[in-house]
Amino acid sequence: MKTIFRKKAVESHQWWNTAQSILQLGTLTGLLSLLGWLLAGTLGIAFATGTVLFTLWFLPRLSPAILMRWHQGRLLRTEELPWLHQIQKDLANRAGFVRSPALYYVPSSALNAFAVGNRQEGGIAVTDGLLRTLSYREVRAVLAHEMTHLQHNDVSVMLLSSIVGRLIQWLAWSGIALILFSLPLSWLYEKPVPWLWLLLMIVAPWLSLLLQAGLSRTREFQADLGAVRLTDDPQALIQALAKIDSGSSAPVHPSETTLLQSHPATSERIARLASISQTVLEPRDFLWWNFNRPSYLSWTNRRYRWQ
Repeated sequence: MKTIFRKKAVESHQWWNTAQSILQLGTLTGLLSLLGWLLAGTLGIAFATGTVLFTLWFLPRLSPAILMRWHQGRLLRTEELPWLHQIQKDLANRAGFVRSPALYYVPSSALNAFAVGNRQEGGIAVTDGLLRTLSYREVRAVLAHEMTHLQHNDVSVMLLSSIVGRLIQWLAWSGIALILFSLPLSWLYEKPVPWLWLLLMIVAPWLSLLLQAGLSRTREFQADLGAVRLTDDPQALIQALAKIDSGSSAPVHPSETTLLQSHPATSERIARLASISQTVLEPRDFLWWNFNRPSYLSWTNRRYRWQ
């Protein structure tokens, strides 16, 4: 018995996620331009546009090696974990990468993996806790998830949204300060107070946070679907997500709102993956003997050469 994915369902989810991402990022950029226009007119719009264009030019030039140093990651040599490099190479070929992303090791007990860089020059980091806990198939599914982030340049998209969000907050608080300081003059000369502008500038920072969180959750869903397409194994990703969620040191309280969370709830991710999965029977499922490998032959019991 094996689990496969339904192609039409995956394509439908991917189309919807792409449309959501474009709408969310476009709304963020439009909100930044609106605040710029309210504060400085055409010059404010030019400032917002120039900032976005400069960010798009600068982000691809950030070195993954520098970013990995901030996370205390070190480059993994091929001879240290050849099986992991082989997985990475196979997935990169499937994803159409010209050069396989570099692999980094983070000495942390947390069950985590993350990507930095972009499609042309990227890197994927895995923690010690992840390698010790997940099975071969589950590690492959997690790497495919991170590979999809690089394939779609999600790291650059989220950095861009973060910078735009910070600019929105800066412009909004500057506008609020200007309006408040001008209130005495408005009352003295009987000028109308722009209450609508003030309300917009109060709401704008919170709206930008909601849009950034929503964009991040959408990209996570998209990466899940991309991982399924690369591995043809949705069940492995479902099992990996369940293990990562159960091993999390800081679980999210059920009463906490999900609107400001950068990652969707694990239960929702698993439900979406299950909705595109289909279980099929293989000939060996009708045989009486068990094909399970003994636990003492499992690769997870082996010690790493660099420990």
